[in-house]
Amino acid sequence: MAATVSLLSAAVVASVVLGTFGTKKAYKSVTAQRGVTLPSLRAVTPQTTASSAYPEDYYPGGNYAELSFGETHYFLFGPEDGKKVVFVHGLSSPTSIYNTVARDMANKGCRVLLYDLYSRGYSVGPAVDHDPLLYVTQLHELLNHVGWRRCNFVGLSLGGGIVACYSDRFPEAVESLTFISPGGLLLPSDIPWVGKIFSMPFSEEIFSHKAIKNYFSTKNIESMKSEFKDEKDIPACIDEATKILALQFKHHAGYARGLMSTLKKFPLKELRPEYASSQNRSYPVQVIWGTKDTVVPGTTVETLQQLVPRIKVTKVVGATHSIVMTHPDAIIEKLEGFIC
Repeated sequence: MAATVSLLSAAVVASVVLGTFGTKKAYKSVTAQRGVTLPSLRAVTPQTTASSAYPEDYYPGGNYAELSFGETHYFLFGPEDGKKVVFVHGLSSPTSIYNTVARDMANKGCRVLLYDLYSRGYSVGPAVDHDPLLYVTQLHELLNHVGWRRCNFVGLSLGGGIVACYSDRFPEAVESLTFISPGGLLLPSDIPWVGKIFSMPFSEEIFSHKAIKNYFSTKNIESMKSEFKDEKDIPACIDEATKILALQFKHHAGYARGLMSTLKKFPLKELRPEYASSQNRSYPVQVIWGTKDTVVPGTTVETLQQLVPRIKVTKVVGATHSIVMTHPDAIIEKLEGFIC
């Protein structure tokens, strides 16, 4: 959810756009794609994506599923008789964020499923609210599509909130839950006043305007890199992630709209009942969090411990919100022996 960092600056750019083009012309521009499902990276010329940081065949076992709200891209690999694990990514980065972790778990014998959330990567951008219902429906239909009745769930940031909502609705499908820096449990004080921009009329369309989108892209990349400003070099995994962010902003027609709709419609602080429901279930639950995470603060872990006293907590010293990319060994260690 690091996208919130640059919202204030983007709002300023929005006002400039309105002033430059005029209200009437700007209105027509920003509402032109309302009600239209927007194409994914799949619509871009193969030459563009094949040489990018996130090609269509980033992992083995790539395929597409036509679901209720549109085409979803997924990867399914690892031994067919292995323990089943589905990885749900966060707000900005697609499946690539699990690169080292997912491949390692497959090499260790797990059957791994990853997919691009709607409006990310190679999944289309439906013209609907990007709320828990949309994301739970996508996950449920995809699991049915690949024939999985029960599996282990791993959710990062926004993905943690999605997994919490899913496990609350379909507890019989859960073997285990792993939350990594999970979203949906922020305190009111954790949300800056600029968050009110989310509810601004036409916010999804406004932030999809080319001028604003380009500025938004630059600021989000700068924000991700700033986590490592005290290090000599930017880690290679972060460099790749920033290139994938730029790719989506530039070439995924529904990416910016999907981000804003999610920030507007997905609860940032109201998912306590969904997380709390895990307390009375029989499956194991754990949370992994980095001590330098400024996107999902330590209050989230404290809240989780209050809601689910039995939860296993791991704090990775020095890790930021990019924990899955920068500290994959810590994640893998905690998944091993926990996956059912």
